[in-house]
Amino acid sequence: MKPRIRAACQGLSTALILAAVLVSAPSAASANYFNDIYKGLEKFSELPSDVSELQESYKETMNELGETKESLDQTRSELNEARTEMETYRNQNAELQEQNRQLTAMIGELRDDRAARENYIHRLKVTVFTGLGLIAGYFILIRLVRFGMRGRSRRGDRIR
Repeated sequence: MKPRIRAACQGLSTALILAAVLVSAPSAASANYFNDIYKGLEKFSELPSDVSELQESYKETMNELGETKESLDQTRSELNEARTEMETYRNQNAELQEQNRQLTAMIGELRDDRAARENYIHRLKVTVFTGLGLIAGYFILIRLVRFGMRGRSRRGDRIR
């Protein structure tokens, strides 16, 4: 870009010299010829400082542009990293949701198995206690029948 700046500066200085010559050229309407020449030379002498200011401004603008490009590149890099992280989080979230679904299904199966086991144990207890009750009732009934028959047989022995 420096050759472009130099070419622009040379073109600008040539244009300024030409303008100064034209401004300082005597005109028929101008009565103050020396005053016009002085003003033209004064303007021409101010041109290098204007060119220097323009060059400095251009350098500052280029530096700011470079910094802005670096900042933009860094922001793009950070954005790409954030997108990658977000995609990773989405994948992890999907995996965790699948695991959660599987665990929920497994918990449901375990609850069903536990309920079935508790139901089986309850029926087993009822069956055992019913059996024990029937056996105990049988023995009590047998004892009562024997006791009743003994009592009748003793009365019957008295009657004879």
